[in-house]
Amino acid sequence: MTQSWRTYPFELVPGDPAFRFPDAEGVHEDCQSDTWFIAGELSAVDTANGRRFAFLTIFNKNRMPGPIVADFHTVALFDLDHGTYGTFTDYDMPPTNMEPGAVPKLTSAVGHLDISYRSSAGTAVWSTRRDDDGNLIPYTYDVVLVGLDRDDREMELRLSVTPTRSPAPVGGSVYKGRFPCLGQQETFSYFQTGMEMTGSLRWGDVEVQVSGASGHVDRQWFPLYAGGGGTDGDQRAMSHEWRTIHLDNGVDFVGWRQFDRHDRNALRPFTGATVTSSGEVAVPGCVEDVEVVTTSYVRWPDAVRQLIRPPVKARYMPDGHRLSSAALGLELTAEPLVPAPAHGLPIEYMEGPALFRGTMNGQPVSGFGIWERSLALYRDWELVDVLTAAVANSPARSQELDDALETLGKLVDADRAEEAMDCLASDVRPALAGSGELTAIVDDLALALASAP
Repeated sequence: MTQSWRTYPFELVPGDPAFRFPDAEGVHEDCQSDTWFIAGELSAVDTANGRRFAFLTIFNKNRMPGPIVADFHTVALFDLDHGTYGTFTDYDMPPTNMEPGAVPKLTSAVGHLDISYRSSAGTAVWSTRRDDDGNLIPYTYDVVLVGLDRDDREMELRLSVTPTRSPAPVGGSVYKGRFPCLGQQETFSYFQTGMEMTGSLRWGDVEVQVSGASGHVDRQWFPLYAGGGGTDGDQRAMSHEWRTIHLDNGVDFVGWRQFDRHDRNALRPFTGATVTSSGEVAVPGCVEDVEVVTTSYVRWPDAVRQLIRPPVKARYMPDGHRLSSAALGLELTAEPLVPAPAHGLPIEYMEGPALFRGTMNGQPVSGFGIWERSLALYRDWELVDVLTAAVANSPARSQELDDALETLGKLVDADRAEEAMDCLASDVRPALAGSGELTAIVDDLALALASAP
């Protein structure tokens, strides 16, 4: 990159008009789905207060063929000191928004970033700041987020956001921001990290001035509707995990994993990570050898409902995990900072803050991260994995129980449901009688086996 990214116009991918700024930040009228995302870690400016928070927001614009508008907006605040969170999602969906005189709740500009969403909690805004002459100040934003948590406490976050690193195309010089995603052969995405953030946070009776440096912007747009346009309308046909990790050695790791739900959750491209490092210009690298081992799962909370009816009541999402990349010499362990951060999106979607610790090239590293997942597990063979991980972290674990779970898994994989039910009842359940959490998983697995074809 020879041109300074700090001025407009800027061509992130030389020769590709899709990534010319400031146009890339605005709405893409030739695409059915357009998503704006910003998240980060915040601390109270008053050091005597010492409060730590995180936040995320999603503005999602969907324009299907014809007059159909199907937009939504999400905002969430996380209390990192107490492990709690508030989440708010507002929809603009048919049939309500197809009534005569209906005005879309979401507005967005072409050619630069200026987006707002009018909800029952107020109007959320994310726009590029202008100087006294009315000129855009590149990549410098004013953000106002409003919402109500599940206890009807008001949430409001006002931030001034200034970047320290250039935008980076997902997949670096390998994919150049164009990659397969959620069943579509080509989607478009870039991100920007190193966001300096200052402002105010109000949540119920908490009011603090905040600042932070571990923040990022993520932009993605899809030729077809993101929630099923590439999978014949099946919004759960593909699932994903996505992480942005800010390591204390100056490396930012932005990782994607995508799963084919119709092929035993087989990984599909793009699965890998884009990596940037500190400096005036981000030189993004791309690695595709990222491995993740899930060490624990959490049950979907009944209090958070999706727009689209779930296939079953009991669903489990990945939680604790280990992440590695031989190409990067990276080994990290994730420690979720908020239990089961579920949000009311169209399908199962958890996203929240985590602490990552480990080594990179033999040197200790740690960092704050935000990670999301839509991989909801409820089928019999998936629940065997959930149960096995839970037992591995339990005092109830024994060699006999490990052997029984191995036998159970083989029976389930062989579609021998009746024998699997017998094994679950006679060999597994009695050994877990003292644990309510493990017994609940056994109950959910028994229901899955009973309903297996």
